[in-house]
Formats: sequence, structure tokens, C-alpha cells
Amino acid sequence: MKNFVRWLRNRRFRVRQFTARYPWMFFSLYKLSSYNRKLMVTRRTRITIEGYPRSANTYAVYAFKHVNEIQWNEVGHHLHVQAQIIRSVKYQIPVILLIRHPLEAVRSLVVRHDFIPVADALEDYTRFYSDLYKLRDSFVVANFDDVTEHFGKIIERVNKRFSTKFNLFPDHDEQAKAAVFDEIDRRNRSLDNGKVTHLYRPDKNKDNMKDAVELQEDNELYLNALGIYKKYILLAEK
Repeated sequence: MKNFVRWLRNRRFRVRQFTARYPWMFFSLYKLSSYNRKLMVTRRTRITIEGYPRSANTYAVYAFKHVNEIQWNEVGHHLHVQAQIIRSVKYQIPVILLIRHPLEAVRSLVVRHDFIPVADALEDYTRFYSDLYKLRDSFVVANFDDVTEHFGKIIERVNKRFSTKFNLFPDHDEQAKAAVFDEIDRRNRSLDNGKVTHLYRPDKNKDNMKDAVELQEDNELYLNALGIYKKYILLAEK
């Protein structure tokens, strides 16, 4: 029974990742879920913060909301699909596109979702960022380390790029950071019962599980993912 459930969840993942590339298909299908509708980009969205899973998505969204008076339904986030960014560009909505080194992001993802093989995760990582590269002039790229350490500067880049006036996150304010992590931990307890595999913050036990994931760094799938990551890092450093 357990294997059947994993197989079924993997098939759902594959369908989701196929539709992710086509906004008309993705939004038509996934708007049937009230949970997904809360996260989707609409005409009311004021900013979109999206990226491949496990790329500081949760920290970025909560840190942004911590310093800006903005409603949850005014932020496009946490669907991890190309359709979100494509629609945002079409609607001329500011976008922060998050990215993390594929070695870290993929290992973290397969620890969280054991029904996703490493090969599938690597292919999805490459497809996600390759599909969006042609839109690179329409969003701000934010690397994982910059999000967690210098998020205020990223918001500053957004303001400059999109002529917005969002408040900047005070990266050196430890109380502000602690408040964000408290909110994140509440989310983890509420949605995931506090599971270590689902934590949105650094954790030694989770790191040990990630390190145990077998990922061959001379594998073509990994090298492809690393190649697109390096292209985005150049964008983030501009």
C-alpha cells in the first residue's frame, strides 16, 4: 500500500510539473483547489516571490510580509511553477525569482518528498529555470544565501527595477529575523506537524538526511542543472 501511495503521488507530481509550463492549463486545473487559489497570481497580486522548492521561498515571503503591509492574497508564492512567473510578467507584476545551488535544493526536496527520485528532481530543476531564462529581464534573481543574509538589498533591487516603494527588510535586526523564524515555525507546526523533513530553517538532523542522499556530481542531469544555475548566478550578481 505504501508503495502504491508513493507511485500515485509521483504521478501527481509529474502531471503538475507538465502543466507548470503552460499557464492556461495550470491555472485552469489547479484553481479547483481553494488552497492553490490563495497562492496563485491574479490581477490583485502586488508581488510574486517564487522559485524551485527549498530555495528559501518561505523565508523570503515571510520576511517580505513582515516589513510590508500586504495581504496574503496579494503575494504570488509557494506554487513553484513557471506559470506563476509567466503570468506575473504578462500582468507586469514585480517578481523575485529565487534560486539555490541544485545540489542543496534537490537533496532537500527529495528528503521532504520521498516519492520524487533524484533524477526527476534534477530534470525539473533544469526545466524550471531554462523555461524562464528568456524572461530574465523581467524579474530580479535572488540567490539562496543573499535571501537569508541580505534580503533588504534584494527588495531594494526590486524597488529600483520596478519603481516600487516596498519597505526594506532590516537584515541586521536580530529581533526581526527571530520574529520571521517564529512565524515560519508556526507554519511548520500547522501544516506539517513539525516534521524535521519539512522544516523551513536549518536543522542538523535534516542536514544529515540531506547528506545521505545519493547524487552523482558527474551525472549529466546534475551538470545540466549546475549549468543553468551558473547562468542565473551571473544575473543575480549584476
